[in-house]
Amino acid sequence: MEMLNDNQIKIYDDEGNEYIFNILFTYENKERNAEYAFIYNPETPDDIIVMRYNEEGELFEVTNQEELDEADEVLAAYEEDPKINNIK
Repeated sequence: MEMLNDNQIKIYDDEGNEYIFNILFTYENKERNAEYAFIYNPETPDDIIVMRYNEEGELFEVTNQEELDEADEVLAAYEEDPKINNIK
């Protein structure tokens, strides 16, 4: 992962292809000592992906069902926040 600016990252796949994603928001789960980023491709903004990341900027796919369920709850709360809805 390479930060392009505060809202965009560049990601490379296993074959070296690069992709630009926008960062919707990030959050931290202190109990799990984990940080997550909700990202999306600007061409398909409704397809939001949650990824775990570390201090080195490495991204990891979230496959643990407990983490995925938590991410769904966090995203739902984000989308329901009236302050955010006023910005949209």
